[in-house]
Amino acid sequence: MKKGYADQSLSRTILLTVVILFYVAQAHTQNTAVRISLRLKDATLKEFVKRVEESTGYSFIYGEEIVITQKINLDVKEMPLPEVLDNVFKNESISYRLSGKHILLQKKKTTKPVSRKFTISGYVTDGTSSETLIGANIIDSHQNQGSTTNPYGFYSITLPAGKAELRFSYLGYTTEQHSFALQKDTVINVQLADNNQLQEVVIISDKAEAGARATQMGAIEIPTLQINKVPSILGEADVMKAIQLMPGVQAGVDGSAGLYIRGGSPDQNLILLDGTPVYNVDHMFGFFSVFTPEAVKKVTLFKSSFPARFGGRLSSVIDVRTNDGDMKNYHGTFSIGLLTSKINLEGPIVKDKTAFNISVRRSYLDLLAKPFMPDDEKYSYYFYDINAKVNHKFSDRSRLFLSAYNGKDHFSAQYDSNTDYTDGSGMDWGNTIVSARWNYIFNNRLFSNTTVAYNNYLFTTNAYTYNQTSNANESMVNRYSANYHSGIRDWSYQLDFDYNPLPAHHIKFGTGYLYHRFRPEVMTSKIADLSNHQVERDTTYHNINNSRISAHEVTAYAEDEMKIGPLLRLNAGLHLSMFHVQQQSYFSLQPRLSARYQVSKDIALKASYTKMSQYVHLLSSTPIAMPTDLWVPVTQKIKPMRSHQYALGGYYTGIRGWEFSLEGYYKDMRNVLEYKEGVSFFGSSAGWENKVEMGKGRSAGIELMAQKTMGKTTGWISYTLSKSDRKFAKGGINNGERFPYKYDRRHNINLTVSHQLTDRIDLSASWVFYTGGTSTIPEEKTTIIRPEGSSNSGFGGWSADYGYYFPSGNNTPTVSEASYVEQRNNYRLPASHRLNIGVNFNKKTKHGMRIWNISLYNAYNAMNPTFVYRSTSKNNSDKVVIKKYTILPLIPSFTYTYKF
Repeated sequence: MKKGYADQSLSRTILLTVVILFYVAQAHTQNTAVRISLRLKDATLKEFVKRVEESTGYSFIYGEEIVITQKINLDVKEMPLPEVLDNVFKNESISYRLSGKHILLQKKKTTKPVSRKFTISGYVTDGTSSETLIGANIIDSHQNQGSTTNPYGFYSITLPAGKAELRFSYLGYTTEQHSFALQKDTVINVQLADNNQLQEVVIISDKAEAGARATQMGAIEIPTLQINKVPSILGEADVMKAIQLMPGVQAGVDGSAGLYIRGGSPDQNLILLDGTPVYNVDHMFGFFSVFTPEAVKKVTLFKSSFPARFGGRLSSVIDVRTNDGDMKNYHGTFSIGLLTSKINLEGPIVKDKTAFNISVRRSYLDLLAKPFMPDDEKYSYYFYDINAKVNHKFSDRSRLFLSAYNGKDHFSAQYDSNTDYTDGSGMDWGNTIVSARWNYIFNNRLFSNTTVAYNNYLFTTNAYTYNQTSNANESMVNRYSANYHSGIRDWSYQLDFDYNPLPAHHIKFGTGYLYHRFRPEVMTSKIADLSNHQVERDTTYHNINNSRISAHEVTAYAEDEMKIGPLLRLNAGLHLSMFHVQQQSYFSLQPRLSARYQVSKDIALKASYTKMSQYVHLLSSTPIAMPTDLWVPVTQKIKPMRSHQYALGGYYTGIRGWEFSLEGYYKDMRNVLEYKEGVSFFGSSAGWENKVEMGKGRSAGIELMAQKTMGKTTGWISYTLSKSDRKFAKGGINNGERFPYKYDRRHNINLTVSHQLTDRIDLSASWVFYTGGTSTIPEEKTTIIRPEGSSNSGFGGWSADYGYYFPSGNNTPTVSEASYVEQRNNYRLPASHRLNIGVNFNKKTKHGMRIWNISLYNAYNAMNPTFVYRSTSKNNSDKVVIKKYTILPLIPSFTYTYKF
């Protein structure tokens, strides 16, 4: 029964299928059977439809969107209807379908062809010297996409196949255009011609790391031309002094090169020379920096939203890149001023293959002062810097850079009575940095840089005496010598990659290893006594012998500069670090996020969040940079400093040649260090962990800046409103109450102007105003009674809290007076202001350019306080007064420079 039912169902299905196929065949046969004879000339679609409907009885159905691009010309006889329709619509975006007696017209469904994409890459260099240009802009006019060269001059941009029109531009260079059909991955190396003008550079690249168009906040690029034009002490152009004129940056002591950025201290700044950290950046006790402007190619300051590749400090990153050397021609610069002379030479070793750049600077205060010193007293102070670099090009894909820096400060004093007594002392401190960098391009989207570096900072001091006495029966000789040294030594390895997988993504990733060798202090002394040429005593003492500390630091990072739609860009990154010291390991995972939203063509909004960690501290008690300051690592007791920084800003570029910015920030810091009440450090790190406390810090501020970037008159004005304070545990520093940070200055104004008066004369001026920082001044004195025979530590020092120097000694009086302070940083210094002026007289000569610079530092002789201290009135010894001490009054200077 079931089998018969199944057979009947199968038979019905087959029959139904046959009937359907029959009717379809009939319909097709009927349609093809319809033939038409038609003659049309320049007919419209409406005319064609009307004639077909009259001839065949078919009716057309279509909407208003159906239009033809060409007139219809037709002359057929007895042609099947489908063939007629094929001929009419074959070159039109119209399809048809026959349904019964109807002809349905509709637009053809076209599939958009997938456009292939290719990558253009290469180097952008100076057309005269072949020096790579950092941050040059590459823009495609058709796709409105852009890129910039990385710190090694390499760029990569991916575009759809077809016509490409690239524009290459860089500040001070003539813009160059390249138009071509992009059909494959292409390498274009571009050499830009110097036009010696600060013309406006139109930037639409979203891959720049600084400026209004960048995704990062708080990033400022400082051209070397600006550094050289900023007036400074004794005509010495200085990288750090130029950075001090930026919003959110403050100098410490008036005239010094120290940097206090967004509520941080100088040791919270990561200062890099070609990617290698520099621990001591000061000459002459902090009034000059170690960077010779003639050796510097580019300087970039990051105050917030630090790229993920940077780590190890809380407050800022200052990335200094030096010149690679001219591969085509020999040339140089010679300069002589009141304080220093310097020379810079560069040129090819093998033309277009290998180049060198060397820069030497030395002060000669010791040589000038020597003729005026008495015969029995000799004092000497000088500093020098040597920068050297060799750049070799193996191929367009492979380059090698060898760099070296050595700088030192030297001070010595010698007394020779021309009798039998002589004594003297000396100090030497400075950096030695050697690095090798290898650039390799794996393909047009993947760029790599490998860096191996050695870094050594060393401070040594020595003292000696020689005393000889004799009489008729005996001859006595006494010799004493002491030697002290400290420092830090690093070996590092870093591997970095730049990867451009898609136009909307620019990925950077890498890893690094840093081996630290801290040498806090070693002090030895030697005493020798001779009697009648016989040795009676010859003893060596190890007064201080702090053991060397080794530390290992490993880092890894990844960041992606991504484009999310036409208006929004993000930079998301992650920095991972591990620091191992004294069998203790510290780990830190530091997210970085910044965003830019383009409200309109000229208005952009930015926001960022940054977490940072720091594993090293600088022990210092004096207001100025001293060679006795010591770098020490975190320990089992002292934890790493950490910070969280939040920032928000708005930017406007709607006025040609002008940029306006407004940024606000809040920074929360943990485990910051301060010396305990009444404790200080001066040249001895013994027991330093017990002398400091860990606490919290916070800093907040608003920074406004208006900058004119083109024309004969350029410059900027900035205003910073900020507040910074510290807080420690209850019962500790300041009894756990918040107190202002030492360099908490509420208001700060910087104005810098450069004007090209004629082709031969240019003027520059800078004016600064800032409200006073804070200092701890004793308000009262109290009497202290100590048990007889008690002693202090035996080390003298500068009191960070009270602002005076106390002598060393083991025996203290039974009854003494001591200063009493109720609150730390209880006194606010008066405001400071200063005007610096400089003028350059330029003249072209047969072989180069001659430049005379005349400068006035502190032009109207403002007596700004360098230090303040507690004293008594001249007329009334019982009346306490606060006195200020000024180091830098009006200082005129001149400098002669010859470029050849």
